[in-house]
Amino acid sequence: MRWWLKARRIHTTLLTSYAVFVALVLLLQDVVADLPSFLTGGDNPVVAILMAPVPLYAALMVSLESRLPAAEDTGTRPVRLMDAGLVLTVIAAAALAGTVIGLSFASSSALAVGRNTAFLVGLTLCTRPLIGSPAVMTPVAWLLAVMLFGFDHGHPYFWSVLPRANDDPIALTAAAVSLALGLVGQMTLRPRAIS
Repeated sequence: MRWWLKARRIHTTLLTSYAVFVALVLLLQDVVADLPSFLTGGDNPVVAILMAPVPLYAALMVSLESRLPAAEDTGTRPVRLMDAGLVLTVIAAAALAGTVIGLSFASSSALAVGRNTAFLVGLTLCTRPLIGSPAVMTPVAWLLAVMLFGFDHGHPYFWSVLPRANDDPIALTAAAVSLALGLVGQMTLRPRAIS
């Protein structure tokens, strides 16, 4: 287990990014930026906290990509299962931070940060077997699409997921499905190697 922790750089990469994530959630709770909408021609009120999961999921992908292929492919330890546990632990830590901050500061946007992290991590894990390590950019593309096309006169479309209310059933379902499919891909498919 110790070699796996060192190989995944959990004690350095993930812990540092988690601290950055918590700081961003604290700082950006209810900050709203008005961005232009390409669909309506008006402004989209985008909550800045939507960007908070980016350093956390990016560090998680760096950890998952820092494999020792020869040792992991021939070893007897359940590395893929341990990686899936790491993914779930990171998402649980994000949800815990969002819940504590959201309840402490009465911030509904902070309460949704766990769901949003689960959705973005799932989205990355879904595309990782297809495109390899560049999959880390998939959620960034999703965020840009949401910011520029995801609102109808200030109200988020159902597909946007991220800016929807914390208890929105469509967003919760999308996050759960995204994460479940991503974990299935993580457990069964090998990420594509980029040459």
